[in-house]
Amino acid sequence: SANLHSISRHLATMVLQQIRNFALFLTIWSCVITRAVADRAMNNMHQSMKHVATRSCRTWHRETCFSILNKRILNFKSFASTAENNNDTNTQQTKTFYQRINQPRHILAPMVAQSDLPFRLMCEQLYNVDLSYTQMIHAHNFAERGGDTFRRNHLDVYDESLVRNVLLGSADSNALIFTQSQRNALEGLSENDIEASRQRIISALQTKNNSLETTFEVKPCVVQIAAHDPDMAAKAAEMILERSNGQCLAIDLNLGCPQAIARKGRYGSFLHDETPQAAYDVLTKLRNTLPKEVGVTAKIRLPPTQADAQEGKLGHEFRFDNPVTIEERVRRLIDSGVDLITVHGRTRFENKVTVGPVSWEGVRAAAATAREYSGDVNFPVFANGGIECFSDVQKCFDETLCSGVMSSESLLENPGIFDEQNIVNGRDTLERQLQYADTYLDYCTIFPPLPGSLGIKGGSYNVAKSHLFKILHRYLEEQPDLRTWLGNQECCTILQARALICDLRSRYSTLDEEQLKMKTSWKDDSSWYRRHRQSNASAAENTEPVSLEERKKLAKLRIQALREQRLSRA
Repeated sequence: SANLHSISRHLATMVLQQIRNFALFLTIWSCVITRAVADRAMNNMHQSMKHVATRSCRTWHRETCFSILNKRILNFKSFASTAENNNDTNTQQTKTFYQRINQPRHILAPMVAQSDLPFRLMCEQLYNVDLSYTQMIHAHNFAERGGDTFRRNHLDVYDESLVRNVLLGSADSNALIFTQSQRNALEGLSENDIEASRQRIISALQTKNNSLETTFEVKPCVVQIAAHDPDMAAKAAEMILERSNGQCLAIDLNLGCPQAIARKGRYGSFLHDETPQAAYDVLTKLRNTLPKEVGVTAKIRLPPTQADAQEGKLGHEFRFDNPVTIEERVRRLIDSGVDLITVHGRTRFENKVTVGPVSWEGVRAAAATAREYSGDVNFPVFANGGIECFSDVQKCFDETLCSGVMSSESLLENPGIFDEQNIVNGRDTLERQLQYADTYLDYCTIFPPLPGSLGIKGGSYNVAKSHLFKILHRYLEEQPDLRTWLGNQECCTILQARALICDLRSRYSTLDEEQLKMKTSWKDDSSWYRRHRQSNASAAENTEPVSLEERKKLAKLRIQALREQRLSRA
């Protein structure tokens, strides 16, 4: 008995020593094998060692062996799990910002009172938009004390699960209605109307996914801000992140807005053209303040050139104090720590009635400079401008070598611009636009837009109305009474907008294809996108170049003519 006891103890010691050696061997290899393989190896070892211990230890020492063995296995599994988590974390940290946001290629631009939640959701879920920007938010107004109303009326980035549940009807439909303006827009709609909108969206999602299951994403977005003060920009950005529930991928600085109001507010392209160092200071502050996983991006325009000045494109106010190139501009942005750059291929002087052809060459130069200077051959540069139809998207990729294509004006009229469509006749075009309008109002019914700066009472509906003007532009031009009614203050609810769309549809329902093609709405020039461009192109073809002084004289003559017209009417 004494000998057996001694032999058993000796065998148990040998078994445990072998277990230690085997565990050490697996520990070394755990850094290069997956957790699944590690788990499988440990389970095999567990069974093997139990078998050895069972055969070698017939006495009470068997239970002791098992206890020690199980502790070793649990400790090793814990180590393997920790090692794997560390590897995952390291892998995530080594990814670039563009890789972390899944390398989007089709982007919805930031547009004031137009990049609203219902429009973003519709474009992302149904029409192949990979990434959306919110409307621009004034950093000072957002961050200042007592700015609760401004914050509530402008930032529409919410928890992903809440948005999903509201859409599916498993959360209170009022959970994302914060203002009286939103409630006003829904006035007159019954619970059945709201549920019908929800079911139409769900049906569209099922058709899009070719599945009876309702699967869809509520994608994180980029929030754009306007700012010239670094501290205020950083404060606003931190507040935005806090309120966005993890749905804000990046903060974008607006350095591209060409509107006159941007000069007064010291933001947009005026800030970049006139006080560029202030713009770079803001970006540097944002990068030093925000968490590393949150991107800092900038949307810019091409800088004006001497050639533009000689052609009279820059107006009499502009002076070249320190002319810069797009290459210099991009290098300064990268030095400021940006993770991504969007380039609109026009200067700030090419806007609305003065809009000209987009310079994809300038965007290509920006992309090449960014990749060379940053040392990242895949540094992301988005191209903006010059996208009118689906074929232009691939053309833009080919000519600019950009990472993604951003659309603004054309997307407002054709939300499916990133989704190849088979449009062969006038009826197809009509039905497509009417479907866009109906679907957008369905999303507005579930997620009434925030009013933004469009009015405390009617702002929410005004956002929707603005979209309808663009989507239905070519047909409303042919139906001036409906266009006037849509713009009337008395037309102020989603229910009334639906009635207008129904009326518009009925007016074209009896027309055959030949009659539709006789309408001006069939012509490409009738689109919202071309409302300024066609007249500008015609003027460019029929007008000889004039000097700056001659342009001043012509402007004075036009002003005088307008004054005379007003006097005659009076």
